[in-house]
Amino acid sequence: MTITLFVGDNNSELASTAKEYSSDAFLIHTRNYQEFFKTPHKKNITVYSSLSDLPNSNSHAILYEIMLKADEIFYCPPKIWSDHSRQFQWHTQQKLTEYYLYDQLMQKKKVHGLDLTNYKDTFYLELVSTRPSTDKCLWIAGASIAAGDEIDKDKKFGEIISKKINIPAAYLTRQAASIEWTADQILRSDIQKDDIIIWELAIENRSPLVNNNNIKYDKNPEVLLHETRLYKAITSIYQVVNFCKKISCKLIIFPGSCSPNLKLLLTDCENYHHTLCQIGFIDYGNDNIHPGPKQHKYWADFCLNLLSVDF
Repeated sequence: MTITLFVGDNNSELASTAKEYSSDAFLIHTRNYQEFFKTPHKKNITVYSSLSDLPNSNSHAILYEIMLKADEIFYCPPKIWSDHSRQFQWHTQQKLTEYYLYDQLMQKKKVHGLDLTNYKDTFYLELVSTRPSTDKCLWIAGASIAAGDEIDKDKKFGEIISKKINIPAAYLTRQAASIEWTADQILRSDIQKDDIIIWELAIENRSPLVNNNNIKYDKNPEVLLHETRLYKAITSIYQVVNFCKKISCKLIIFPGSCSPNLKLLLTDCENYHHTLCQIGFIDYGNDNIHPGPKQHKYWADFCLNLLSVDF
């Protein structure tokens, strides 16, 4: 005796697909699911069901129990789910159904039609740069300042340093990037022994908000000025410090636009190097907001001096 189960949503497409497979296929729903569990099935049967067909209070548990009894499962997802779920909502019929199907797949059940591509190909794990050489590399990390926005490429502090020490540079930068985003990029990139990382610290009150593959930042003053932002920044920084010690690469951290609060918390960090305290920048780029070439030259000279390069 085998039980073949078709799973999807409570629509005519699921029913017709199951009945095409077996004309005797029947729906497991609120009024008959208990009978299904109690009845000792002595012949092969085909059934179909969904979270929408089962009691609201415990539909997830019942659907899972039905899957456990099935010998073979066919997944028939609708084009539009009845709860109008979207990919990035937390609790949806689609996600719960697909998780249970994945669970059955891991238990060596025969599961057909399950596509987990959306969960594997997530933008959360995208890296913005790759290793530029098999030899020693220079990694520039930070936000738009480190990226050199609003000035010519050859005027960026990263490019000046790269040219001076003759090491190719990769940029782990993004406009308005948070400190924890930058730390994550550093920790997961292909950084190796003897590489050099130069990290310009952006303002620490950027609190990432992610929605439909877009990163935005919370503008709520209570969030921006909360002590949590300092906690997130300092723990992210020290994760990178520990990582660099473990793999024996050179790490230079200097303040770009971070607050005095964070600078004071970094006084005991051997990788943090304080630059000249100043209001604003030495000069400005094309937008009169980002630092200009003179400011980038100052940072380049500052870092080169720390690297003990004769320039």
